[in-house]
Amino acid sequence: MSNAFMSNSNRARVQKFGSLIVLVIILVIVAFAAPNLLRWQALNTLLLDNAPLMLVIVGLTIPILIGCLDLSVAALASFAAICGAMLSPSLGSFGGVLVVLGAAGIGGLQGYLIGRLQIPSFVMTLSALGIFKGLSLFLTSANMVGIKPGMALYDGLAGRTAGIANTVIVVLLVAAILQFVLRFTTLGRNFYAFGSSELATYASGVRRDLVRSIAFAISAACAALAGLMLISQTMFANATIADGMLLPALVGVVVGGTAISGGVGSVFSSLIGAIIAILIRVGVTLSGFPPSSQDVAFGMVILIAVALTTDRAKIGIVK
Repeated sequence: MSNAFMSNSNRARVQKFGSLIVLVIILVIVAFAAPNLLRWQALNTLLLDNAPLMLVIVGLTIPILIGCLDLSVAALASFAAICGAMLSPSLGSFGGVLVVLGAAGIGGLQGYLIGRLQIPSFVMTLSALGIFKGLSLFLTSANMVGIKPGMALYDGLAGRTAGIANTVIVVLLVAAILQFVLRFTTLGRNFYAFGSSELATYASGVRRDLVRSIAFAISAACAALAGLMLISQTMFANATIADGMLLPALVGVVVGGTAISGGVGSVFSSLIGAIIAILIRVGVTLSGFPPSSQDVAFGMVILIAVALTTDRAKIGIVK
């Protein structure tokens, strides 16, 4: 053991197996405390309700993998839901497509400005959070915006295929695509290299502004699609519809083993982290604690997970 909080070998073991161990422990506890929750119908409903959160976690994995942080995902999901609802009368389902593409462009711009202006990612995305939140309140006047049934996009997201919610299938498809990109493409290798050492990646000729822009574009697109999923579930949107997503999304990523310092992690491990975050939500509710206690639990989990997985040698001085 060095002066670091945890040796590299032990940290690697925690990152590789920690999420699975935590998931097994939680499932054993749930099996004794609420065995009905592990039945297929209950699990299917639980995944349906939390599919938007799972998609946000999948997308958020990429910026964190490159050593950045996107705090705007929840506010962007709410803003995207509002835009999708407001565009639906004139553009129908195509409005939702435009919203996702527009969000990807906004995310890419954030990533580009982080590099060009040398602004820390958490500052840039915290600013974006405020902008999205303010625009959402302005556009809705703090009211709800409803949509009419019969639109292919939202009806499709609300449907089921072979008994499985279509939103869950979308999450799994997006996760599979991103995992393929990470493992088998040059872009995926660049993500890992960027997170391990941005300067070394730049020295090797990789366009770091492009890599960062793509990472944030993916995160933003997933957040926007999650917002459209929320519309399909509720048939309305407002400025706070996704407010409760940020903390559990961060929990899902870091508990899944993606190091907050970057360079280590995967999308599939984040899906395991997503299930853990969902079960924490359920556990707090079953324990009889008020809903506000969820944030306390999520905050504690983030603190512990980051303390165990952060590579302090790579960061140097922690401020």
